[in-house]
Amino acid sequence: MGGDTSQVGIAGEAMFAQMMIPHHEQAVVMAELAETRAEDAQIRALAGEIKATQQPEIDLMESWLTEWGVSRMSGDEAMMMHGGHGMSGMLTDEQLAELGNSEGAAFDLLFAEFMIMHHVGAIDMARDVLMSGSDERVLALAREIIVVQETEILRLQAFLNGEDAGTVDITAISPRLGHLHGAVVSGSDLLIGTHDGVHRVAIDTGRAERVGESADDFMGFAGDPQGLLAASGHPGPGSALPDPLGLITSADGGRTWEPVSLTGEVDFHSLAVNNEQIVGWDTRGSLLWSIDAGSTWEPGPQVTPTSLAWFDGVVWLASSESGLATWVPGDRDIRPTLDQIPAVLLAASEDGSALWRIDRDGSVHRTLDGEQWAPAGRVLSVEAFAAERDRAFAVTMTSLQVLSVGNR
Repeated sequence: MGGDTSQVGIAGEAMFAQMMIPHHEQAVVMAELAETRAEDAQIRALAGEIKATQQPEIDLMESWLTEWGVSRMSGDEAMMMHGGHGMSGMLTDEQLAELGNSEGAAFDLLFAEFMIMHHVGAIDMARDVLMSGSDERVLALAREIIVVQETEILRLQAFLNGEDAGTVDITAISPRLGHLHGAVVSGSDLLIGTHDGVHRVAIDTGRAERVGESADDFMGFAGDPQGLLAASGHPGPGSALPDPLGLITSADGGRTWEPVSLTGEVDFHSLAVNNEQIVGWDTRGSLLWSIDAGSTWEPGPQVTPTSLAWFDGVVWLASSESGLATWVPGDRDIRPTLDQIPAVLLAASEDGSALWRIDRDGSVHRTLDGEQWAPAGRVLSVEAFAAERDRAFAVTMTSLQVLSVGNR
């Protein structure tokens, strides 16, 4: 796409950037309001993450517009130019003023409700450009937006669930963790992949301690603590590894890590491990599958999963576009479930006997056969999800919620 892109027949990628920049800017404004008005620690933390994620994305999209010779637009200009197409989720001036004039618990509720609406609009815009665009940089950003904002919608919905939850037993984690992306069960503990390495958290007490010396930023983290742990992400302080990490693995419960493949090339956002088999996804879009613990890889179908899990010999995917789906490694396509279940996070038990899911509305369910699902309550906060056969664990930087079948 060159600098002669016309404003009348504007290419899809440029239109996407022109609309998404003011959309992101409004989210940043909302997040900045939370810095002084929010009461709940979850809301303040999530607002900080939204600002930290979306401002660099604004800068990136602005650089593309400069490269393409296309003008930047305000939100009103973009809506007028493109007839409001794809700009859903933007707050009106009245809604933004209502948010700005509130504080404390009232602000927290409005922020969650408005940001969910705002994120749904951004996801719709990202899906549109995935259908029509061709610039791989833009498509990668669109996939990133979908995956990140789907999980943030779940976290916001989980916060709203707390208003009607009554008394729920949640264990505080101390000391608090950094932002986290994955968890696996390790006996009576959880191993948590965070922005500064792996931490062990006692399920009963919430006591946390660092595992090993790595302070790498684990964007993907999965596996079996008694066998193979797999991770990906970005090097932390003192690391000699290039950015991104590619696939790294640990055979000693996360105490030490070794680079395996795709070093400096791939940042897996989702990983799932089944003995020596690994499936992973990064924002280039295709599933990657390995049968030799990540040494070599085969490509799979193009998808945008928010979570992956091995269960009953196949890969299960929580996918924004297809809902809950399965994939048999080697097949060309995934297989969506008939009822389009809106799953966001998945966790399989280590023994392979159970699969758990969290839907976009925060409801939790378990299956033992891949067909019949039993309800197991609702999450009140979640960043990472892990499971045994009869219990599942919703984890955040500061808390651990235990759920079980029949626990409403």
